[in-house]
Amino acid sequence: MPPVHPTLKGNKWVLYPSNHHVQQWDTMFLIILVYYAFAIPYMIGVSGGYHMIHQTGWLVVNLIINGIYIIDTFMQFFRAYYDDEGMLVYELKKIARNYGCSRQFILNLISCFPTQALLYGLDRVVFRTESGVSDESFLFFTILDMIKLLRLTRVTSLTKSSMYIQTFWEKQSIPKTMLAVFVGNMIMFCHWLACFWAFVAFAQAQTFDFTKEGVPPTWISAWYESSYFPGSIDPIGWSNDVDRYALSLFWAIQSVTSIGYGNIAPVSRVEFYVANALMLLSGVFWAYAIGNIIQILDHVHSSEVLYKVKMDSANSLINCFAPTDHPSREPDYGVGDSEMLATRIRRFLTSQYHKTARLDLSSEFNSKKLEEVYPMIEHLSPELRQLSSLHLLRAFLEKIPY
Repeated sequence: MPPVHPTLKGNKWVLYPSNHHVQQWDTMFLIILVYYAFAIPYMIGVSGGYHMIHQTGWLVVNLIINGIYIIDTFMQFFRAYYDDEGMLVYELKKIARNYGCSRQFILNLISCFPTQALLYGLDRVVFRTESGVSDESFLFFTILDMIKLLRLTRVTSLTKSSMYIQTFWEKQSIPKTMLAVFVGNMIMFCHWLACFWAFVAFAQAQTFDFTKEGVPPTWISAWYESSYFPGSIDPIGWSNDVDRYALSLFWAIQSVTSIGYGNIAPVSRVEFYVANALMLLSGVFWAYAIGNIIQILDHVHSSEVLYKVKMDSANSLINCFAPTDHPSREPDYGVGDSEMLATRIRRFLTSQYHKTARLDLSSEFNSKKLEEVYPMIEHLSPELRQLSSLHLLRAFLEKIPY
């Protein structure tokens, strides 16, 4: 048996970025990160872990996700990566050294801390009271869950490396993609703002029973005394987290959009300081939001818009390809499957967009008449131009009797 090169030892255990199962794992992990981006702020600021403690199903879901976190943390020791020069590093020792000595490994390890299980156990064993409210356990452990949010820094890299998301993105039109990103950012910002505003009230009261005697006044207790009436939303009580969230979200959207009805206002010194900071941040975000709306309407980002215009044009070109799903049609003239060619065209445009390099078209390839009908052909590589031309002319070629 020939000797194995040192750099290839253990190569069979390396997880490459393009591997199909790795792509599926990354997509699943991206979904989990989006879930945590909403669930953790809600649990800390609004619900206090009520549903997780009182409903075993939620606890099981969170424990499963925590297990996935642990698996992903140690999977990184086997995942090949691209260095600063764009070269793929696949040697296990280098991968382990690079990841094990990085700050990311420490943060990932801490984020695996099973706060949900400990919170559930302490509520049942140590802090159980007659009312069922365990504020002490909540304050002691749920803040650690915020460390899980540090993994949100991977969202950008996972989005760029996911073939599924890339394929979905490439098939969409400009207004849809830009509007989806804008709406997503708006929803996320308002959600975090609402959860933090609710947490400010809880941090002062140290309980979700804001009207209880001896509890310091908060914006929630002030709203309850001045605006609550039977049949309206009731933010008082540990189990009324949905109503509490609706009230906090109402204030957050008011602040972001500068509407300001004035029926929800800070009461304590801390709330005034926090509200000033949040409203200033909301103003900055609203300016950013208006800028995004203008970009959607006027297509300010010329490079991105040019890429999407090219992709739209490519999709129009691809839709004109002759279908290849007819078994009776024997000759394919060496052009192959149209779906595979469509994928290659889209991948080519995406790679050129990221490299921001101009295409070097071959002047020897003559497709003048097709270029007049389909200008998109000019932006493809010579090989893709030739294959696209054959697919466009396939219907006519099949009519030739010889």
